[in-house]
Amino acid sequence: MKWFDRKFDFSFTTDHYTAVYERLKQAPDTLKQLTTNLSEDTLVQKTGDKWSVKEHAGHLSVLEPIWRIRFGDILESKPALTSADLSNRATTEAGFNSYTISSLLEKFADERKATLSLLNDIDVLDGSKTSLHPRLQQPMRVIDLVYFVAEHDDHHISVIREMIG
Repeated sequence: MKWFDRKFDFSFTTDHYTAVYERLKQAPDTLKQLTTNLSEDTLVQKTGDKWSVKEHAGHLSVLEPIWRIRFGDILESKPALTSADLSNRATTEAGFNSYTISSLLEKFADERKATLSLLNDIDVLDGSKTSLHPRLQQPMRVIDLVYFVAEHDDHHISVIREMIG
């Protein structure tokens, strides 16, 4: 299923936070395990206008700053989350296929550490503060955005798994 076709139910309780946080924490290692022994040809192979493995990896790191901005939006009870670039121009124009996979993995791990550090410093279980997700038109709590990010990671990791067989 395409990412933009996904629907989300954010009616779950905060009891799930620890498990979802662990998914965020594990994503860089999962991506590393999937990609470390792949040939350069496999890492840069594209099918039509679809991204390569390297482009998927780079995309995950590109989005980390917007996730952190959006957590701030929720904490400040902004009416709506900061919009993301739905055309993914930052990914398509970055030239990720010219990077080494190790540098892309390191960048994602570093960016994710910054996101986890932010989450460690805020009250993630406060459900009273929300902001509207601009595309989904749903209010999101911090835990909802944590779940959304984990699902986004899983989406791209699943696509990579399919690509490499």
